Amino acid sequence: DSRRDTPLRICCSVHDALNACINSEQLTSHGILKRMRTFHAVILGIFVLLALGSIVILATFTNNGGNKIGDVEIWGPLPNYVMDDLFRELRGVRSDFEDVKYRTVAKQDLVPQLVEAIASGRAPDLVLFPSSYVVREAEKLVTVPYSSLSKRQFQDTFVQAGEVFLFPEGIKGIPFTIDPLVMYWNRQIFAAVGIAQPPRYWDELTELAPRLTKKDERGTLETSAVALGSWDNVSNAKELFLTLLHGLGNPVVKRGEDGYQSTLKKEDATGDSADSALRFVAQFADPVKPVYSWNRSQKNSRDAFLNGTLAMYYGPASELLSIRAANPNLNFDVAELPRIRSGVPGGYADLYAFVIPNGSRNQRGALLASMALTDPGVQKALSRATGLPSVRRDATALDASNAYETTFREASVSAFAFLDPDPSATDGILKRMLENVLSGKLRTQDATIAGNAELQALIGVK
Repeated sequence: DSRRDTPLRICCSVHDALNACINSEQLTSHGILKRMRTFHAVILGIFVLLALGSIVILATFTNNGGNKIGDVEIWGPLPNYVMDDLFRELRGVRSDFEDVKYRTVAKQDLVPQLVEAIASGRAPDLVLFPSSYVVREAEKLVTVPYSSLSKRQFQDTFVQAGEVFLFPEGIKGIPFTIDPLVMYWNRQIFAAVGIAQPPRYWDELTELAPRLTKKDERGTLETSAVALGSWDNVSNAKELFLTLLHGLGNPVVKRGEDGYQSTLKKEDATGDSADSALRFVAQFADPVKPVYSWNRSQKNSRDAFLNGTLAMYYGPASELLSIRAANPNLNFDVAELPRIRSGVPGGYADLYAFVIPNGSRNQRGALLASMALTDPGVQKALSRATGLPSVRRDATALDASNAYETTFREASVSAFAFLDPDPSATDGILKRMLENVLSGKLRTQDATIAGNAELQALIGVK
């Protein structure tokens, strides 16, 4: 290929030019000749390294070998029947997709099995990888250089939350699915107390909670407005707390030139955002507060919603079908998560992206396959199969009259993804912060200081 030979021809030209200069009559001094020979050797070495690097990049991520995908093995948590339908559609328009194979790996087993496969030299070529693990496992994933897919192209194609896969040196993953957190609300409970709509802002929740919560004569909760104030029996407690912090302008973890840094204890114009979020959540578990509506003795929040004793449940969009199936008689609707007035819009979202693991035998084919699978037509088919919104910016709801689809689409556009250094460890840190406040062990400010120290120590280990 002429482009691959270009760096080598440059090296040869420099080599010939330097030899001509060295052999010319102008360089009669032995000292000058010696310095020129040293200079010649250094320059030649630099160009050789550049040439080799260019060859490697071109061989891996360009189409010099044609647009053939070749053999590509993909692992992911989606069921085989979903991917088979997408493959069937692609094979109808692409003859080179015949050798792309998919294997379903359970969500909880995906990361451990991939790590083991990489270590034993049996890595697949492409993996549907969760956004929550991309920071922790980044070194095990191939970086696609911005020369192959520019940062601007990526940002123009995929929703904002997909930028969790953008690293300073390149792209770690091509977004495939997004599952935003939304608010499921019980229409019957709301109607019974004369409330027509769910809260659009978090401060409205504090006004509605006393009206939506019912207690018996002993003060025992019979119907709860919202499940906030404890951790273990609140589904998506971590994601909710991160959403509150995001709305207050606190990313919790940010990536800078020197690596990752905790922003959990962040002073801003309105005070400390972590303290504010912690106080807001804790008040719903305080029996002396008018918004009291939850405690650690309650059943799991999802189960309470299914049983009709919880007015609002915050869960991922992917749970819609299972909620319907679990209780077909439940009269509920879906809305976007409440926002903080004048705050940063958007709630938490989980994403899966196609990543190329170290040890992939066909990296160029893997990249081509991932781009084909994020094509607009394929994304439409995926949304029809899963009920999830598209991860592309140019997508629209499949059925504008379907309120669920419209809500999910709007939630996905404004959603964010968390730069999580370790999903299990960060869950423990945030849980301890809340429990230290609820138990009276620490004041709110001291709890956030301790949590920030833990988080920074965790990041420092990475």
